[in-house]
Amino acid sequence: MILAAGVYLFLAVRGQPAPPEISQSTPVPHPGAPGALPAAHHRPTPPPPPTPPPPSDNSVPVVTGVPQVIIGPPVDREAALEGPKLDAVMDEANKAYDRSDFEIAKTLAGRVLGRDPTNVRMLRIMVSASCQDGDATSAQTHFRNLPPGDQSQMRTRCARYGVTFPDTP
Repeated sequence: MILAAGVYLFLAVRGQPAPPEISQSTPVPHPGAPGALPAAHHRPTPPPPPTPPPPSDNSVPVVTGVPQVIIGPPVDREAALEGPKLDAVMDEANKAYDRSDFEIAKTLAGRVLGRDPTNVRMLRIMVSASCQDGDATSAQTHFRNLPPGDQSQMRTRCARYGVTFPDTP
């Protein structure tokens, strides 16, 4: 559950636009330089934002310096994982794998495999990402569920990372 919340937060934060960068096109003159404002006219540094008060029921920890995200009532994410939502999760797993974010790729692939343990696309991501992460145990566990043709490809790919699989009878 915590891992799912972490993935949710990662995707939520990643979807927010970055704050605009402030650039100074005009250099600020030194206080003693000609044309500089007297010291009394310089803006003081604003105080840091106030720390939010702790929740009254102590059920939700407050982390300062991190945007607070309110998560609604518990949802059975696996039950809602079908159709376009399933395709979106699989696409996100592929994108995470492509950018070498193997932990996110494995987390998303694991969500799909929890619902459909024979999904070859997600099994391939799980095996390949596990090999590149050096997690031979996870790679071998999911390797067994791949069809023979995919096993052959994964055997070759994972050998590059020092992960080998036992020969199947």
